[in-house]
Amino acid sequence: MSDHASHETTAAADAPLFSPAEVEQFAADDVTAGGAIGKMLSALFLYTVVAMSIAGWWTWSSIIADKAAANDLQHTEHDHKH
Repeated sequence: MSDHASHETTAAADAPLFSPAEVEQFAADDVTAGGAIGKMLSALFLYTVVAMSIAGWWTWSSIIADKAAANDLQHTEHDHKH
């Protein structure tokens, strides 16, 4: 009984799991998937750069506006004291 089981296992291991046509199709699918992933990563990187640029501009303009408002308030208070 054990001789029969080992013979079946050896025969199954010798047979190729995929045909050459299937292996070629897998390779073609990998190229397609790799291209799609590359485009997706590029788009996400571009989105991140644009979003961070907008956030940086917004932060910078808010700081400038706050400083200008504080300077105006100081000048107004200074003018009232004199």
